[in-house]
Amino acid sequence: MQYLYIATVFAGALVCLLASLLLFLRRKAGERSRIILAVIVLFSVFNYIPRFISLSTGEVPHQIVSAEMLLLAIFMVLSYILYPLEVISPGWLNFRNLFKLLSVWLLLVFAFLISLWSGVQYTPYSSVLEMLPHAGEFEVWFRLLLSLLIFLPVLLIFYIHRSRRYRNTNLVWLKKYSSVLLINILAYIMVLVFNHQFLHILYYYLSVGCSLFIVYMELFDRLIGKPETDSSGGISAGDFSQAQNAVVQGEQVADSRNTILAEKMNAYMKNNSAWRDPDLSLNALASELCTNRTTLAKVIQESGCENYTCYINKLRIDDFIQQMESGKFDNFQDAFFFAGFRSRSTALRNFRQITGKIPSEYFLTES
Repeated sequence: MQYLYIATVFAGALVCLLASLLLFLRRKAGERSRIILAVIVLFSVFNYIPRFISLSTGEVPHQIVSAEMLLLAIFMVLSYILYPLEVISPGWLNFRNLFKLLSVWLLLVFAFLISLWSGVQYTPYSSVLEMLPHAGEFEVWFRLLLSLLIFLPVLLIFYIHRSRRYRNTNLVWLKKYSSVLLINILAYIMVLVFNHQFLHILYYYLSVGCSLFIVYMELFDRLIGKPETDSSGGISAGDFSQAQNAVVQGEQVADSRNTILAEKMNAYMKNNSAWRDPDLSLNALASELCTNRTTLAKVIQESGCENYTCYINKLRIDDFIQQMESGKFDNFQDAFFFAGFRSRSTALRNFRQITGKIPSEYFLTES
């Protein structure tokens, strides 16, 4: 049984590594979600390798119900939530939103570190059943709480479904993904409760199978079908019409995405007053919005601005006027610098291009 356990862990690490490489090699045929899934599956490899090394050298692997392993399990489940997030709402997953998603987990890690610092001793239990008689102690109920929280991220998938617009998948795909993830979590909970070697082996087979099924859905279940050719090698009239409709629909989808990106850009600028950062560039803004500079430049042009420079300077001049009218600043130079300009001369030139006047003339007229 021990040799079968070692072989299972090794096979699981190898299969996940190959699946991760396959996703990465075919990343150009998909979206950013494919790269995210490749990294997540690679996490499993780094999780399997230490256990394989411990088993191969005759050492006892880390206890499955240790606080460290439970925190790692929650992190892995959270990681598998990032993938459907990117599928359902491409570009939403930026650094700020990622931090929000991981904030509860980070608080749990912080609580664990504080407990160690305060001298709490975590008894090495092998299963949840073994811990239950001591549930009144902090180091036990804290781990029981972590065990229950493993289920929590799955609920987030359905929250995304209710609150976000679909772009690249449908409810059937979401149900499949949620079911697979839930099966994987239930199998892990069984290992936590009973901690039998046979259950460990069964869990690894099930976990790897779930990962492979998710990879299969990404590579094949979400692909857009191409028109079929007739027996003569050409495309039939019906298929040609379908292809034309697909092109029109593709253009409509592109326009819709550009509109959404424009709304997202304007909301980001307004909520963060991002124009006040003198170092904000087109590349930096594109990175914050999880897009590329070419797409963002096109969206800016479609919104009525000639280029990014005109767009950002218009926002800075509007901000400058608002600050002066509110009486926050006594001189033009301080207000210009506050709005994001680096020099007075550049600010004055842009102010005149946009308003047709110099500041003293403009505010004299306004008053």
